[in-house]
Amino acid sequence: MIDFLNQHSSAVFALLGALGSGIMSFTASWMLKKRDFSLRLWDKLFDKRIKAHENVISMALEMRVMVSWGNFEDAGDVARAPQILMSKEEFEQWFTKFTQLTLESSTWLTTDCKRELNFVQDYLVTLHQNLSGVPSDIYLKIGQMIKEDFIELSSKLEKKAFDFFSKELEQLKLNNLDDWHKYERPITEERLNSRP
Repeated sequence: MIDFLNQHSSAVFALLGALGSGIMSFTASWMLKKRDFSLRLWDKLFDKRIKAHENVISMALEMRVMVSWGNFEDAGDVARAPQILMSKEEFEQWFTKFTQLTLESSTWLTTDCKRELNFVQDYLVTLHQNLSGVPSDIYLKIGQMIKEDFIELSSKLEKKAFDFFSKELEQLKLNNLDDWHKYERPITEERLNSRP
């Protein structure tokens, strides 16, 4: 056996080298494919997260769009109200759209953004219930009275969604879905009761 190895040592080393190279090549290829799969998966997950936060920003901006109907307020300013409160039908359509986007996006949102979105949703559900018996032609007047609520809610919602792009996007991690998605009840009540 030793004579065989001495006579054919170059062939044995070549065979061992080829076998070692094959194993190393296979291992490297497998690791690259696994990494490529992982990157493609993260790409899809972050596309969903980005789209969810973009949807929230879009809804927040829609809340802030104001319309005027030619009247003036006591201070002489042009009377304005949120566009989504132009009529009962307008509010119902927008509220349905808001609810659908909330349901589609909630899994992919940051916890802070999800909490703020749920707070806005609680406000809108309460508003929807309180407006159920109100005639459509009164909606603009009500909108004029609560326009500051819409501006404040939409600004905070937009900020929480934008925080994802400025702080969390590059961290390459997903949120923990076990984190509670709403503000604690006392915080919610305090924020709702602090409105004029």
